Amino acid sequence: MDTVAPARRAGRRANFPLGFKRQVVEATFQPGASVSLIAREHDVNANLVFRWRQQYQEGLFGPVSQSATLLPVQVIEAPMDLPQILQPQAKCHSEIVVEVGKTKLCITDTPDLQTLQLVLQQLLR
Repeated sequence: MDTVAPARRAGRRANFPLGFKRQVVEATFQPGASVSLIAREHDVNANLVFRWRQQYQEGLFGPVSQSATLLPVQVIEAPMDLPQILQPQAKCHSEIVVEVGKTKLCITDTPDLQTLQLVLQQLLR
């Protein structure tokens, strides 16, 4: 059933009937529906339809249609002593290149901090 928005008078804000708003909003809740396309089909702004959807959820258009299908759920008790699974740390490959004059120092992997400090001090003096 395709309804068209009521005609508007020039210069006046449209006052849509609740039935029309409800029909537009319920169409947006259908699987695969696009609010933007439905708004265009009914010649209303998509932002207005989003506001109507919120008002609909708040019950301002009457009782909310409960068309959702709930799936059965079964709660099971999980064992409390689950083994801890440790993820191996990803190896970080790093490279530091320092060039001072004709000297070039290339350090790969993770260097010892004291050694690195000593080498840099000697290289930069």
